[in-house]
Formats: sequence, structure tokens, C-alpha cells
Amino acid sequence: MNSATRAQLVMDAISRAVDCDFQVASNLMGEIFRNSTGQQIYGVCCGLADAARQTLLRLHGHQGPDTMWALAPSDPADEPLHPAHAFSLRFITAFANGDMESCQALYLAASKASADDYAHSVIALLGDVARLARRALLELAEGLAEGSEGPAAHPH
Repeated sequence: MNSATRAQLVMDAISRAVDCDFQVASNLMGEIFRNSTGQQIYGVCCGLADAARQTLLRLHGHQGPDTMWALAPSDPADEPLHPAHAFSLRFITAFANGDMESCQALYLAASKASADDYAHSVIALLGDVARLARRALLELAEGLAEGSEGPAAHPH
């Protein structure tokens, strides 16, 4: 599988996950896994995290120079996070903050887990990207219905 095909499949998987078509999204990710090396899957994870970063920027605007992104589960008082979901939130946070060393360490740890846990980690990442995108679409639709001007302005 070449990079362009892999990138298109990732975009299709994100689109399907945003539309809550989880079976097709999961099948697309399975195809990516079957036809990719570990390094290529790391690139997929970075691509997913970049989609999340772009959505965070759309939702909240650019952060100041002395601030960092932080993501937490919707209700931290709930039961402890499954390791795959902890991976996802930590990977997105590290990527959004430009901490590629942490991204690499998180990915390496996930890749050394069982094959099922490894796949679950990447699927959890896709799921969190989709949830952020659905939230951004909802806020955009609500803003348009109220007559607002749209997303936060770029600081320039």
C-alpha cells in the first residue's frame, strides 16, 4: 500500500467514524493495519492526532505561547480508563503540544502490547478524533443557527 492510498483510507475511516459508521471505519483501519509496517502505523497515528489538533484549534483557537493542551476523559470520576483510551488521550495531547518524543514513547509502548491491545489503541485514537470532529460540527451548526460568525479567529 502506498502512502497516498493509506492517507485516503485514514481520511475515509475518520469520515465514517464521524458519521458513526463504526463497522466500516474499523474495517478500513484493519485494511491499513494489514498493509502497513509499524513505522507506517506510527505515521497513521500522527495523522489522526493532527486531525484532532486541527479540530482543537477550530474549537478553541490557538493557545498562547505559555499554555499547553490537556485532554481528559469526559467524566474522570468514572471507572479507570482502559489503557487504549489513556493512550489515545495522551497521544493527542503530546502531539498537539509538539512533544514528539512522548508520541514516540507512547506509540512504542502501545506497539509492544498484545496485537489486540495495539489495534484497540489505534482504534481508540480514531474514536477520539471522531468525537472531537462531531463536537466541532455540532458547535459550528449551533453557531450558524444562532447567526454567529463561526470558529475562533486566528490570532494574527
